[in-house]
Amino acid sequence: FGVGTGWRSDDEEMSPYLKLFGMLFGLGAWATLPAVIGGYIGNPFTAQPWIEDAMAVGIRKKRWPDNGLELNDSGDVVVNKFQELPVVGEWKRRPLELATLRLQNMIDISIKNWKELAPKDDALKAGVLTQLGGCVVFDSTKDAVVFEWKDPGICAVANFENILEKVPVV
Repeated sequence: FGVGTGWRSDDEEMSPYLKLFGMLFGLGAWATLPAVIGGYIGNPFTAQPWIEDAMAVGIRKKRWPDNGLELNDSGDVVVNKFQELPVVGEWKRRPLELATLRLQNMIDISIKNWKELAPKDDALKAGVLTQLGGCVVFDSTKDAVVFEWKDPGICAVANFENILEKVPVV
């Protein structure tokens, strides 16, 4: 697939956790800082409605923080408080919206389940902690890749709306 292997992937002496720490500052993963910063400052140009949907799922599952959205009794979003921010509330991705979702996931999924999610020693030695990911959508009827995206940094994600544009409607 050809995804990045991260910072100092050939250095067997350095701790994988230290390598990951370096990558959080952009070493070997150039898009990490822009992706992280974008989660805080927002983006007036690129809509990512999946963020609101994912936050609503988190709130329905009792994940904290749970005060960015108000849901009705059916669990549907009735108020997105990020839209109420002066000036930037009209942006396609509001400031702190993605950062709030990341915090929900970090606290209630990653930290809560760290023992189950943490890589085993052999996987650490193989470099899985610092390997970047990606997304491939394959159309088996045409035997062809219809969408491919390689992660340029930690916290960078494929835009789901771009994926949906490429997926054929059945």
